[in-house]
Amino acid sequence: MIDFSERFNRTAGKPIQYKGKTVVMWDRFPVPRTQVRLRYRIISTSSEWKQGLSFQTKGVIVSSDGNRITKGWADVWEHRAPWEDHFTCSSRNGLLDVKNIWDTGKGCVEFWHAGAAMWIEDIPNGRRYHCNDGHFDDDFEDIIFELTIVPEE
Repeated sequence: MIDFSERFNRTAGKPIQYKGKTVVMWDRFPVPRTQVRLRYRIISTSSEWKQGLSFQTKGVIVSSDGNRITKGWADVWEHRAPWEDHFTCSSRNGLLDVKNIWDTGKGCVEFWHAGAAMWIEDIPNGRRYHCNDGHFDDDFEDIIFELTIVPEE
């Protein structure tokens, strides 16, 4: 049983080393300061809780259906959204914050507590996220997803 939030509290939210991997609370995905098209793809989920991913930037995120988010987080839930889709991001600071989220059945978004953590794998044009939700375990398979920059044609 592991409480990653306790370890992140000791490092003031900075990355920690765990079983040979760098583990983080969330990621700051670098994006161009111009408008860029990104694609997410959920690879798998493995939890009795509903799983999701969430994005935020200093700027604008526009979903594939035209929904504009200028403040707060853009949430994608595995039980409601397509497992693969795209969105555009216009970031003033060149960063897109990325975190995993879950709902234990209470109807609220949970993140960054108890067993929550992720390790990140670099892939061509992006990253693959191996995420642990609020369970006090270290399987990092509660949701696995990719985020990639779509090259301009």
